[in-house]
Amino acid sequence: MLDRPLAVGFFWGAVTGDFTVSLGVSLFFELVWLDLFPAGTIIPPQSLAPTLASLAVVRHFDITQPAVAALVMVASLPLGLLFAQLERYHRQYENRAHSSLLVWARYPSRSFGPVKLTRNSILVMAPLNIVVFALSLTLLTAFTAVMLPMVSPLLGRIPMTWPHLWVIASIGAVLSLRHRPAYAILLGGVGLALASRLVH
Repeated sequence: MLDRPLAVGFFWGAVTGDFTVSLGVSLFFELVWLDLFPAGTIIPPQSLAPTLASLAVVRHFDITQPAVAALVMVASLPLGLLFAQLERYHRQYENRAHSSLLVWARYPSRSFGPVKLTRNSILVMAPLNIVVFALSLTLLTAFTAVMLPMVSPLLGRIPMTWPHLWVIASIGAVLSLRHRPAYAILLGGVGLALASRLVH
C-alpha cells in the first residue's frame, strides 16, 4: 500500500499540513491509472513519479486552485511512462542476474546469492531513478514557471473543484470494472452534464 499515490499524498500532507491539495492531487493519480496494474510481464505506468513531482511543483508555486494544478498534473503524466520504460530496461539488464541465480541454486559457492544480487540491483536502480527524477522535476518546474503566468489568469476563472478532476480521472476506475453497462452509464452521465451546461 505504501507504493500507492494516496499513501504518498497522505504522508506529503502530514509533512506540509496541506491535506486538501495533497489528497486532491494524489487521488487524481490513484484513479487515472486504476485500470493498469502489473500482471506477468506487463509494466504499467509508474504512478509515484508523477504524483510526487506534481506535489512538489504545486507546493513550490503555492498552487491551490484545482484548474491550475491540473496543468501541472497533466504535464507530469509522461513521467509515468518514462519510469515504466526505465524499469523495463532494468529488467533486461538484470537478465544476467537471473542466470547467476540459477547457477547459485545449483552451486551456492560459485556465484552470488539472492542477497548480493538484490543489493547490486538496488545500487544500480536507486541512483538512476534519483538522477532521472531530479532532471524531470527540474524540467517540470521550468515548464510551470514559464506557463503559469500565461495560463493562470485564464484557468483561475474556471470554477473547477477537486471533485471535478476526480470525476475525469475516474474514467480509469470505470474502465477497470470491465463492464460495458458501466461504460454506457459513464457516457450517459457525461452527455447529460454537457447538455445541462449548454442549456444553461
